[in-house]
Amino acid sequence: MDKPLLKVCGLKKSFGGVEVLHSIDFIAEAGKVTALVGENGAGKSTFMKILMGEYDSDAGTIELNGKEVHFTDSHQALSNGISMIFQEMSPFPNLTVAENMYIGREPHKLHFLKKKELREKAKAQLKKLNISLNIDTPVKNLTVSEMQLLEIAKAVSYQSQIVIMDEPTSALTDSEVRILFDMIAKLKKQGVAIIYISHKLDELFEIADVISVLRDGQMISTHPIELVDRDVMISEMVGRKIDNIYPTVEKKIGEPVLEVRNLKRQGIFHNISFHLKKGEILGIAGMVGAGRTEVVTSIFGIDKYQSGEIFLNGKKVDIYSPKSAIQNHIALVPEDRARCGLNLGATIRSNMCTTILNKTSKFHGALSDSKAEYNYTRLMMDKMHIKATGSEQEAGSLSGGNQQKIVVGKWLLTEPEIVFLDEPTRGIDVGAKYEIYQLIQKLAKEGKAIIMISSEMPELLGICDRVLVMRNGEIAGEMDVAEATQEKIMSVIVGEQ
Repeated sequence: MDKPLLKVCGLKKSFGGVEVLHSIDFIAEAGKVTALVGENGAGKSTFMKILMGEYDSDAGTIELNGKEVHFTDSHQALSNGISMIFQEMSPFPNLTVAENMYIGREPHKLHFLKKKELREKAKAQLKKLNISLNIDTPVKNLTVSEMQLLEIAKAVSYQSQIVIMDEPTSALTDSEVRILFDMIAKLKKQGVAIIYISHKLDELFEIADVISVLRDGQMISTHPIELVDRDVMISEMVGRKIDNIYPTVEKKIGEPVLEVRNLKRQGIFHNISFHLKKGEILGIAGMVGAGRTEVVTSIFGIDKYQSGEIFLNGKKVDIYSPKSAIQNHIALVPEDRARCGLNLGATIRSNMCTTILNKTSKFHGALSDSKAEYNYTRLMMDKMHIKATGSEQEAGSLSGGNQQKIVVGKWLLTEPEIVFLDEPTRGIDVGAKYEIYQLIQKLAKEGKAIIMISSEMPELLGICDRVLVMRNGEIAGEMDVAEATQEKIMSVIVGEQ
């Protein structure tokens, strides 16, 4: 075997006296994709932040091209040829695509920015990667998937010899995933080593050369992809065997609780009509941009629709704001937990209680009731199995799976009868997914009516009772899960039916 580009030996890291990485050994070779998998909280992010110079290790060595290195910040890592695509995107929203791509390394003369050259560099880089983004668009106007493509283009633009990709496909459409995979193939031919972190296990068998499994801060195994068994890999990740990733429960589906008639939002969706029954899990499939998210945000009162009617339990209602939706016992778990679901800089308690201020305040909201906040937070932390040091831990320090549990939990505290879940398992590991699936089925058994938007068709087929398929802002098809297949759903999505 040739000398690896990256070699890590005996890496250790502790926080507050608790060791979270235990003597990690790891290598990444030139021209190969090494997949790193593990549950949320396994130590993947801590490991990558050490490689990028954001954290200092307590013990162990890192060698780059056979030479020991020690980075104290991400600039040193970048200048030494290591770049990273982060799962939680943090662009500058008021700057353009071009300005975000080259932030901190803008072409300039004396103290003056060379805007024309900046735009030309960004345009050429996007064209080279086959990414269709307008370089002059402010990032705040991009969709989640477009922001993900921007992050990918930015990381690759450093011309690094090692590129770390943390959940790069979590927000991408199937066609955008193909663009990324083509990009990875080109990078491999150029001798770039890629460290690929993903919870979408099926895609690993398509692009990875080697898979390393990390669990509870320990490297459990490393195998060439051709020797990896999917079920064994899952068992190694979670430390137990999961026989059926999609749990089932006996439940009773009742009468319609939500009916939507001819809903229209100009230029976004039109003629949206459907019903949702008590105890039912209704899936919505479709490409990113088909209008799925916009339909539920309009019903929830975030966005305004121009025409149409909404009925709850047979009674017509006007939902003009999220507050109105909550009063009508509707909850929405948003697509982007970092931007729309959480205050990452606030505590678990603070986040958990934002939806129930009427229950956790005194004197008509003049003062907060700390005891009530603590009790409600502990109740939901126990129910959702949130792994944290306590209710005062900062939400941003938690794993993606535990962050998602906070978002779901805070909405369950409102005691909803109808729950909208927009990509509820995006960016979380197989173990956390299983817990979310169990929760969804439990809610349905309790009589909650659930709408679940997902870009993962196996997930829709495994959890839902019925699936709506959206295309170009309208409902193009509907099918019972018993009759549905991935092929049937995809044929409707692309317009073959």
